[in-house]
Amino acid sequence: MKIAVLNLMPNKVETENHLQKSLGQNDYDIEYTFLRTATYQSKNSDPAYLEANYKIIDDIISEKYHGFICTGAPVETLPFESVIYIDELTQIIQWARNKTYSSYYICWGANVALYHFYGIEKILHEKKFSGIYDHDIIAPGANLMNGLNGIIKIPVSRFAGVRRADIDAEPDLELLLYSEESGPCLISSKAHNEYYNFNHFEYDADTLSKEYHRDIKNGMEIDMPVNYFPNNNPQNEPVKCWGIHGTLFFNNWLQNMYIYSNSKKA
Repeated sequence: MKIAVLNLMPNKVETENHLQKSLGQNDYDIEYTFLRTATYQSKNSDPAYLEANYKIIDDIISEKYHGFICTGAPVETLPFESVIYIDELTQIIQWARNKTYSSYYICWGANVALYHFYGIEKILHEKKFSGIYDHDIIAPGANLMNGLNGIIKIPVSRFAGVRRADIDAEPDLELLLYSEESGPCLISSKAHNEYYNFNHFEYDADTLSKEYHRDIKNGMEIDMPVNYFPNNNPQNEPVKCWGIHGTLFFNNWLQNMYIYSNSKKA
C-alpha cells in the first residue's frame, strides 16, 4: 500500500516515527512517500535530509497512491491566507482527493481541509487544549469505529477547532467522535472517503510532556496537560492509555482503504 505523507511539522523525524509506528501494527506492507512544500523551506529541518528523504508534489503528481496523510503545522493561530505555502497546500490536498482512495488530515491539517473543501471556518479557543480528553462515539456504525466502544481517550494539543453546528449543517460530513470539553474530534466525508481528526491518536506516551516542557521553556503561559501526568506531577512518566484505541483506529483506516481501493479496481 502506497501512502503519501505531507509532513508540515517542524520536527520531521519525530512525526515520521509517530506515523510509521502507529500504522505499523498490522500485516500490511506500507510504502511511504514523505512530501515537503516547495514554496517554503522548513527552518527546523536539515536541507540535506529533506533533499534525500522528501519529495515535492511535482515529483509524484501523475502517480496514484492508496492513501494520503496531512499533518498539522504550528500556524493554527494565523489566518489561512497568511500561511506562505497555502496555495501549494490546497493544490496538494486537491490532488489527494483526485489521486488517492482515502485521505487523513490531522489537527491544523483538518482545519485547512475542511475550510478548502467545505468553507468551514476554524474557531480559536481562549487557551490551548492540552491533555487526554474523553470522547463519545457519535456514529458507532461507521467503518473506522469497528472494535471501538465506550469512552475513547485521545491526546489533544491545539488552539483551534470547528463548531459542531457547522459540521452537522454539511450533508456530506459525519461526526464520528466528539468531546463535551474540547469539541469535534473525528469527522468523515462520506462522498470522498476522507477523515479529519483534530486530535492525535499517533502521539507517543511522552509527546504531550515534551510539548509542555518546551512551551514552558519558551515562556508560554500554559496549563499542565489534563488527565495526563500520574498524580498531576509533570515529573512522573505518562501512560499511553490511548494506545489500543489508536491501533484499532489506524487498522480500520488501512482496512477501509484496502477494501475501497479493490472495489474501485473491480
